[in-house]
Amino acid sequence: MKCKVGKICGGCAYLSKSMEEQASIKKAQVEELAQRNHLKLRVGDVLTAKNTTHYRNKVIVGFAKNKGKVYSGLYAAKSHRVVACQNCMMHPDIVNKIIVKIEELVSSMKIELYNEKTRTGLLRHVLIRYAHKTDEVMVVFVTSKKMFPSRRNLVNALVKEFKEIKTIVQNVNPRNTSIVQQDETILLYGDGMITDELCSLKISFSNRSFYQIHSEQCEVLYDMARKMCDLTKTDTVLDTYCGVGTIGLTLASSCKNVTGVEINPEAIENAKLNAKQNNIKNAKFISMDSTRYMMEAKKFRNHYDVIILDPPRAGTTKDFIEASTSLQPKKILYISCDPKTMMRDLVMFRQKGYMTNKIELVDMFPFTEHIESICVLTKREIGNVNKKNYKR
Repeated sequence: MKCKVGKICGGCAYLSKSMEEQASIKKAQVEELAQRNHLKLRVGDVLTAKNTTHYRNKVIVGFAKNKGKVYSGLYAAKSHRVVACQNCMMHPDIVNKIIVKIEELVSSMKIELYNEKTRTGLLRHVLIRYAHKTDEVMVVFVTSKKMFPSRRNLVNALVKEFKEIKTIVQNVNPRNTSIVQQDETILLYGDGMITDELCSLKISFSNRSFYQIHSEQCEVLYDMARKMCDLTKTDTVLDTYCGVGTIGLTLASSCKNVTGVEINPEAIENAKLNAKQNNIKNAKFISMDSTRYMMEAKKFRNHYDVIILDPPRAGTTKDFIEASTSLQPKKILYISCDPKTMMRDLVMFRQKGYMTNKIELVDMFPFTEHIESICVLTKREIGNVNKKNYKR
């Protein structure tokens, strides 16, 4: 696949490789990590995506000027230099069209661009979220300060041209940081949320809530999670790092109850709404750091038959592992977007008696170096994990 900026943009490191080549490389990398950590694991073949382009449901672009002309794009690899990139093949068509229009409006309205070196200017990023099943779009303007001249005209122009835009918000980020969004969000249009359909459920989410990048592959991943958990109607499930509740809600019909835990209070409100709008009554959600909750659960000797964790790229914590294993669940399901930190954590889980003999891989990020991994851990049974959990 050819791209004019493929060699300098940091988005698609494997653009020149076929899907088969990418799958082979990613599987080999995970196998090497397992060996390096002295983990005797079988690594399954990568489940590749049917749709390998236009799949990203979350897009972040920066802005810069060239000879006075405003342009947008992604950052060059390992830098904050904006590479002009229109009609990116990984972005949905509607998202690309909205980005082009925003470029025009920012230029015509003379909206000042943020300069990282001088820490002056206003517009830092534009973040766009897209719901593949419903075609709903959210636009987020990330600014360095609250005062946003021309924002009313900007919003009116966008919603007039694009009926798909259901909400627009402004996120204020005055900090000297590479983290895109901060806490303060101002509603400019709509209700601050969009709704997608995932695993036959209506899932709504706001600008700062986590939602898997590749919606179709997310359904593949969650189907695998359901099979691995192999729940019964009497099982209690703890879904940590739960985001907007997607994993737990897809499992709720198969178990007695689900408790979701997430540090982001906005995501928890989204999760509660998602349970309500899908008429799921056996799920509850708690806003708390997952490690802290797990330590409280250990203190009060709470029992869960299945514990699920899908932590951020940094993985989980030693305290989480010690507390979760002390509860002696039947199974621990671990989903990870970074095999390096997952292997590190699996070593610590093994020290506490919880092990697995196989990891499955789902390619959530075609043409990138990233891979999603998933496994189920059971107590002291490294060679005897129930095989039916791995049927596809």
